[in-house]
Amino acid sequence: MIKTDYIFGPQLLGIIFFLIGLIMYKFPPKKINKWYGYRTDSSMKNQQTWDEANRYSALLMAKTGLIVIVIGIAITTIVNCLISSEQMRTGLLLGLHIFSGLVPVVIVLTKTESHLDNTFNKNNEIH
Repeated sequence: MIKTDYIFGPQLLGIIFFLIGLIMYKFPPKKINKWYGYRTDSSMKNQQTWDEANRYSALLMAKTGLIVIVIGIAITTIVNCLISSEQMRTGLLLGLHIFSGLVPVVIVLTKTESHLDNTFNKNNEIH
């Protein structure tokens, strides 16, 4: 098995997601800004949507990061054990890196936007 696959594999992206989620949860942005926090049109409508979007997305990001770590270790182990061709193994792991970088972002965005839609009405008041 190749040790660098475990260091630089999708698990690293999972660790980054997890740490960013924890940092955002422990130190949420206090005011709407364009530099730090979950920044979408729906989250920046008012302070209430901003606070809720940042709270929800931080927890979701940390959870998603943990899932990516576990799945990344499992898949990296399977690929390294079953694929003997270094070129094929490298290609599969590269695809896994791309997939593990995109999927968590899509999950966090879609679930947080859905949460905001379900939590606030058209007047941005809590249901």
